[in-house]
Amino acid sequence: MVKLVAPLNKELGEQLKEKYAKEVEHYEGDKVDVSKEAKNLEEERDLTVRQANRFDGGEALLEIGLVICSITLLTKRKAFWLSGVLIGVLGAAMAATGFFLH
Repeated sequence: MVKLVAPLNKELGEQLKEKYAKEVEHYEGDKVDVSKEAKNLEEERDLTVRQANRFDGGEALLEIGLVICSITLLTKRKAFWLSGVLIGVLGAAMAATGFFLH
């Protein structure tokens, strides 16, 4: 646009050139800030994903422990109940570790 206007009206061409040069400087400065913010958001996302994986794994172990404990009602064997409780405790511990991730 500056190349089209400059031969016709030099004053207007210079004004447009200055205007666009200022805009380029402004956007160059913003690019660094936006990049830093994007990296911070990516790190936050990664932490949230790791926490969610721990919580999901803990929930799965708790449910497995519950099912194994339920088998005790059918078989009347104490070993199923003990193993179900152990797996449930492991699930709760795994879910709790999600709070300690950095």
